[in-house]
Amino acid sequence: MRIRNLLLPLFAIFMVTLILVSCEQAEKTEKPTAEKPSVERTSEYSLSAVVDAVDGEARSLTLKDEEGVTHTFQHIKADVPLEKMVVGKAVTMTIYKKELNFVVEEGKEVPADEEIRTIGAKKGEEERNITIVQAQNMTTTVKEIDVENRMVTLMMEDGTPMTLPVQDDVENLANLKPGDKVVSQVTQVIMITVDE
Repeated sequence: MRIRNLLLPLFAIFMVTLILVSCEQAEKTEKPTAEKPSVERTSEYSLSAVVDAVDGEARSLTLKDEEGVTHTFQHIKADVPLEKMVVGKAVTMTIYKKELNFVVEEGKEVPADEEIRTIGAKKGEEERNITIVQAQNMTTTVKEIDVENRMVTLMMEDGTPMTLPVQDDVENLANLKPGDKVVSQVTQVIMITVDE
């Protein structure tokens, strides 16, 4: 009888301790969140071109590449030395492109456009190179997802729907949900080198 009377309180204390420890561990263990799809793509290529037009006052530059396609850059910053560009001068355009697409976590604000730092000229070639940076930041809202056929319908900021195929390098498509905010950032750094 005495042993039973002693064991009951000990058993009760053990059970209470076990419950408290279990509760504490449950609080510490966070539920894993399903990773949302995101993708980053980069590319680099070069084109031969000639200076087609320069407007120092309007801060614009037009180049015509080897295939006859014109590339016009407007609103060029004042620190870009446009005086190096002379109509008819041969140049090489090296274009670095980075595309980043990601889903903004629920409850977080869509990031504002960040100031992008230009890539400078190669050492010793500062007098021959100018660099132009173009950046675009677009936010869309997921309307529908077809995981099996890898198609997604996005709502543009002006309310226009746009249905697009999802490329194979985008993973975790099944975790995309209607209402998710998708941010697309495209940055192009164009280094223009005056040919010798």
